[in-house]
Amino acid sequence: MGARMIQQGYYSVVRWRPDPTRNECKNVAVVLVDAEGQFGGVKPAPISAVSSKLREQGLLDSMIHGIASQFDSAAKPDLEWLKQAHLQMTRSLILTEPKRTAVPDPTQTLEALYSTLVKPPSVRSSNQTKGRVLDKVIDAIRGRGLQVRRGDYFHDFLFDAIVLNGKKPVALEVLSFASQAKSFTSAEHDAGHFLFALENVPVERGVAVVQAPLEPDVDELAQTSYARVRRWFGSAGVEAVTPEQFSARPLALNH
Repeated sequence: MGARMIQQGYYSVVRWRPDPTRNECKNVAVVLVDAEGQFGGVKPAPISAVSSKLREQGLLDSMIHGIASQFDSAAKPDLEWLKQAHLQMTRSLILTEPKRTAVPDPTQTLEALYSTLVKPPSVRSSNQTKGRVLDKVIDAIRGRGLQVRRGDYFHDFLFDAIVLNGKKPVALEVLSFASQAKSFTSAEHDAGHFLFALENVPVERGVAVVQAPLEPDVDELAQTSYARVRRWFGSAGVEAVTPEQFSARPLALNH
């Protein structure tokens, strides 16, 4: 078998600058293309690893997803596209000047660039923050071809996610009681805000994705708050599911 052909590629790093006056940036994704648009893609960091603020997560997710969607079009991004994007993206989202790289395999090269330039430090898998659970929820929705807006306002209310399913939107709330938080008051506030918002917006329905405490017999504070919120959702007639249940059937939203 002959040696694998080495192709020429170009990459840029997507950098997030939430406050232009402070000029502090985080690497949040890497983009790989070739000169003719024959191969390429974008590999982003988990949004929750970039920002803990819901509205910032929404803005960043929208911009990164906009870049990724370019690779689903018939005319895929090429080197000229990357150069123009570098010149145009100079505010909150910055695209570094394209650099050359050898590409023996596009998928492996993109993964290697991501690991070297973007990948955030690993965190304990047991620490299931709201942001990490929301990452999985968004991935599950998009994996089924549905449109979703993360951390966005709808009729004056900020929702964790709004699923656009062709009829009235479906509003989503994500809560986690499996984090290392010392208090779950903020989760209760989020649940109350969600229930109030559902009474005042024209959505098809609301769905709550709730991560239970991982060790209910140990963390009494988390268990008490979790049980309280589940009672609220039950009394209001709002469907509450686990992240696993939601990931298994996100298409249930599309009816």
